[in-house]
Amino acid sequence: MTPPISARAFLGRLNKDTIYLVDDFYDERIRFVDPVAMIDSRTALKDYYARLYRDVISIKFDFTEEVAKGDTLFLEWTMHLISRRNNGQPVSVKGISHIKFGGREGKAVYHRDYYDMGEFVYERIPVLSSVIRLIKSQLSGQ
Repeated sequence: MTPPISARAFLGRLNKDTIYLVDDFYDERIRFVDPVAMIDSRTALKDYYARLYRDVISIKFDFTEEVAKGDTLFLEWTMHLISRRNNGQPVSVKGISHIKFGGREGKAVYHRDYYDMGEFVYERIPVLSSVIRLIKSQLSGQ
């Protein structure tokens, strides 16, 4: 069974004004995991997305690869974000979503996002960014 809305369409349309799309894409018992949160219900996920998107000025996903097998989907993307939290400065972060479909209506029952939290947040904080660059250069031998 295919979900009522595709992952690309869902991610491409989701913003602070379209949180209602969560109901179309996710099963009530969704298990959502990312570097920040672990969530076990669609209601809690809607609240999480509403908080995340509250200060977003614009968000766009470029999808670079998709691998689907049975009820499982891996979707590689680059997120381009402009938010009031980063003073309107554009941020681009690469990531991968691992999504499993099932449930009564073929909606997403599992969604895990993998991305570098350092690249997304920590490296943009002035004091932390210099420390992270130092650590990375030492680890890479440069």
